[in-house]
Amino acid sequence: MSTARYQVFLHALAPDATDTGSKYADTTLAVVSEEQLRQLFTAFANLAARLSPTVTPRPEIRMQFPAGLAMIAPVEGKLYYVSWGSKASWGSKVAGIEVSVDDLMGIIAKAAVTAETLKPARAGSRAAAPERKAATDTRKFVTIALLGVAIVAMNVATVWMLLKPARTILPPYVFLPEAESDALMKQVAGVYQTGTGAAGDRHLEIEKLGLLRFAVYGKNRTMRRERLQTARGARLVDGVAVITNEYGLLRLKDPSTVTVYGDTYRRIGN
Repeated sequence: MSTARYQVFLHALAPDATDTGSKYADTTLAVVSEEQLRQLFTAFANLAARLSPTVTPRPEIRMQFPAGLAMIAPVEGKLYYVSWGSKASWGSKVAGIEVSVDDLMGIIAKAAVTAETLKPARAGSRAAAPERKAATDTRKFVTIALLGVAIVAMNVATVWMLLKPARTILPPYVFLPEAESDALMKQVAGVYQTGTGAAGDRHLEIEKLGLLRFAVYGKNRTMRRERLQTARGARLVDGVAVITNEYGLLRLKDPSTVTVYGDTYRRIGN
């Protein structure tokens, strides 16, 4: 029987995920078994099916893994899963995907297995590495040297790929150091919209952690076509801006106004 245990963070959710609202403080469940996790996801899926698309605050379940953050949130009655890596590996595209409870359990289990493989071996344990008796010391030396060169080359290539901006229509930029990027994201974090919030206008939520939610207003201010992106601060020739993982450019015109993809969004909440 599996003994895996997980730490889960709940936002605007009852501890059993059967209800939501600002009355529920952010909660951390330190030790959650696989069975309890499945029950939590099932309850959350049932809750999502009956939530209004405009519910605020938006309930979320988050989990932390060595590769980065994972979040589950309701979108139009379904559960969506989105993950974004550590800032060192931010460059890859990240998108939300619709998931079932079984999908979630498979994703989380895979992430946990990956985390387990990253743990160092216990003191005294031995990794089996049989060597051919015929191998000479010279061959060993050459093999180790070649491996060392390959590792260095891979690391250099990885760093170059992470730091080199992709070829896009964006102006030249470099990513800000982590502390400066975090400070910029805190500055722009908030809720914005184009126009007056009428049908067809756009809605944008920017989180301090670098997650952006784009949506379009429908009739009666309902939200539709929600899209998730991640973001990071960057320095341009004429100042600083926020670059999304889909290479969109977000500029802060003043404390209450940002522009994204040529559209002007005005702050309506924090």
